[in-house]
Amino acid sequence: MYMNEQKLIPKDKFDLDAAKRLSLATPEQVSVVATSLLKWIADMNWPVALEIIHVLPKFHKELLPSIEQILINQKNDAIWKYWIISQLLIQFPKESIISLLPIIQEYADRITNNEDEEDLKKSALDFLDWYNKKEHSSITNSTTAK
Repeated sequence: MYMNEQKLIPKDKFDLDAAKRLSLATPEQVSVVATSLLKWIADMNWPVALEIIHVLPKFHKELLPSIEQILINQKNDAIWKYWIISQLLIQFPKESIISLLPIIQEYADRITNNEDEEDLKKSALDFLDWYNKKEHSSITNSTTAK
């Protein structure tokens, strides 16, 4: 079944059917509209964001290039980055996010100028803490399994 990639992008913040269409999409279709899809989690108060945030991790490989561009290039969008780090990346397979760790570390080390940047810094610190705990526990589990 062929689906136009544009149909994967929600029409508005109440377009909950978009999440259903997204769950049926192919990785190739998602990679075409990755950045447009990620824009819908810039505000997790939107009903559609709460739906698609559960489907997006399935396409982590296709989304990573766009996520990297957003984290590096979106200068004034601390809230969007906050949601990506705090809600989306924690659902990705750990090995898939290694390339993003230096960028996230930069946010964790940054001096903040406002509340949004402070929230972003905290989400980066929490994310790195989560990542390192997960990393440590998998090492511990593999040594105790021997």
